[in-house]
Amino acid sequence: MSHRGLQGYAQLSSHKGTGKMDHRVEARIAALESELNSLKSLVAGETEAAPPTSDRRGMIKLVAASAVGAVTGAAILSAQPVAAADNDNLRLGVINEATSPTILNTIGKSAFVVNGDGGYGIETDGGLANALFNGTGENPIRSALGAVLGALYVDGAGDWWAATVTDPSNPEWRKLAGPQSAGQLHLLNAPVRVYDSRPGESPTAVGPKAPTASNSPVTIDTRQNSSGVPTTANAVLINLTIAGPQAGGFASVWPSGPFPGTSNINFTPGQNIATSAVVGCGPGASILVMSNTVTDFIIDVSGYYQ
Repeated sequence: MSHRGLQGYAQLSSHKGTGKMDHRVEARIAALESELNSLKSLVAGETEAAPPTSDRRGMIKLVAASAVGAVTGAAILSAQPVAAADNDNLRLGVINEATSPTILNTIGKSAFVVNGDGGYGIETDGGLANALFNGTGENPIRSALGAVLGALYVDGAGDWWAATVTDPSNPEWRKLAGPQSAGQLHLLNAPVRVYDSRPGESPTAVGPKAPTASNSPVTIDTRQNSSGVPTTANAVLINLTIAGPQAGGFASVWPSGPFPGTSNINFTPGQNIATSAVVGCGPGASILVMSNTVTDFIIDVSGYYQ
């Protein structure tokens, strides 16, 4: 900034004000004049002085704050920087509201880096969410959406997708989660027995302690016996054991509601037999078990989905 420009700021700060210029402004202007002379010397090769450190914007804000009564001048000097134009670089300190996407400044191969030395590509923190992806698009597989390796995408149905493409001409997407998915499988440290219909068998406090009646569903709480299954579990990984059936038949396990008409295991009279199954959870992480004949049965839980 030229000496004439600095004088203009000084005059503007005292215009219609107190008639005196704040001593802080005088000190800042003097510092800027000194820096200007240093820059001139550097250009002329006269000295190797250290580069200037003062902040022009800081001087402008200080002048604006000290110009009491200088309504027009203060408004000009305290104005925020202009927001980024369409397709321009984002600017700090302002809301960048452009009608088309603005450009994030790049560092190496990262699009946006908060801590380049730490290796973060994007580092965020927020009270509502650390990152928000607007789910408005179509299913990427059905719409043949193009992709690059590492892309994340959420469609209008709430399904999350990740691109695993290795050939740009043949994009591949894998679903990560969605309204119809059970979530992540959490394996227990060891299987936990949450129900045994046989009297005297552990867990002894969990009933009813009696064989099933034919075609009568029994509600099983998979949280019993301190299994670690949370109330909010969407599904459980179980082992169903049929013990001493009085006749041949089948048993079925399902989340809730009417019997779906399916079978998880078939057995013969007196046969002890087991099978594993992933079962959706009803209210409170419960499941329903039914046999079409009288039999004891056992439920062990190995994990849950959430």
